[in-house]
Amino acid sequence: MSSSSSNERATGRATEAGTVRRHFAPLALVALVACSGPEEIATPGASTNLGAGTNLGTSARPAPGEANADPRITDVPLPPDVPAAGARHRKLAFGAMGTEVSIEAIGPSAAALDAALLAAEAELRRVEDVMTSWRDSPLTRINARAGEGPVPIDLELARMVGRGLAVGELTGGAFDVTFASVGKLWDFKAVPPVLPTQAQIDAALAGVGYQRVRLDLEAGTIELPAGTRLGLGGIAKGYGVDRAMAVLLQHGVQHGIVNAGGDMKVLGTQLGQPWRIAIAHPRNRDHVLAMVPLANTCMVTSGDYERFFEHDGKRYHHILDPRTGYPATGAMSATVIAPDAAFADALATALAVLPTDESLALVEGLDRVECLLVDLDGDVFRSSGLGE
Repeated sequence: MSSSSSNERATGRATEAGTVRRHFAPLALVALVACSGPEEIATPGASTNLGAGTNLGTSARPAPGEANADPRITDVPLPPDVPAAGARHRKLAFGAMGTEVSIEAIGPSAAALDAALLAAEAELRRVEDVMTSWRDSPLTRINARAGEGPVPIDLELARMVGRGLAVGELTGGAFDVTFASVGKLWDFKAVPPVLPTQAQIDAALAGVGYQRVRLDLEAGTIELPAGTRLGLGGIAKGYGVDRAMAVLLQHGVQHGIVNAGGDMKVLGTQLGQPWRIAIAHPRNRDHVLAMVPLANTCMVTSGDYERFFEHDGKRYHHILDPRTGYPATGAMSATVIAPDAAFADALATALAVLPTDESLALVEGLDRVECLLVDLDGDVFRSSGLGE
């Protein structure tokens, strides 16, 4: 629905898994229904009086020297009304997965928070090492064996490919893990930019199609036809965010946020108040379209402003339509709010590809999922649960 009109929410919202065909049922179980919601992400513990709803554990506030010496970790200033025996708000910033990452955590012990932040960073980098397409990795080694028949695949990687296949089914191919078969033709860093020819794109499209992938979770194998190449760029970053947050939880953090270039997951509250996350206009990053209060959920934005070049007055950006091999024309930006960052990441990519009306209809049929879209004319559309 647009900012000037509202649409009725579809009666009886379907579950994500319910839209997946029968042969994807095992994948759907790990892929779509396993989203963690507020009741699963919250961690119980004794409370420290830092504001309504805030639970930071029982450890005493450390002396300044107890904090980790890593210079990338900084203190975030706290409001003056926070009790002296209360919280520390620590932040770690670094580069990974081709973007800027920040991880924040709130709690009474700087030393414990810093250890959690560094462990979360290590986990996100581990995910990157498994799923990157830019250097040698388990994923690139699978691509190198396309056409050889079934080859072994690590269970974690298999599950992530399976999730991508399920979202491909859900979105009618608007999201497709085989987009890399044609994506390899596009170099958004080349100077001057070079456009692939139509003949090159047509030839590469022969390898695109999530239905071409044969994934056997029980056998631990995957089979790619010759010419088909997997790319997890539209889902792996979200998964890395999910895993980083899981590590924070394992370290006892109850309030924090992981943000990997717009893929974010929020936990608990910011000193008793929901985390307030801005959605910026894709053409004017200083203009805020919405300020969304979030707690124990994820928000991911995909947009044509992240990596692009202009050629003969036309913008060519990195979000490709797997069906055409060219940059998508569905939306300037698509923001998805969902319990799971990997799913939100993949869905936001698909919504940037699909026409706005199809995107809204899709989201209205999903439980606990909302979106905000900016179409190519700059008009803003919201799903009915997001409000004005």
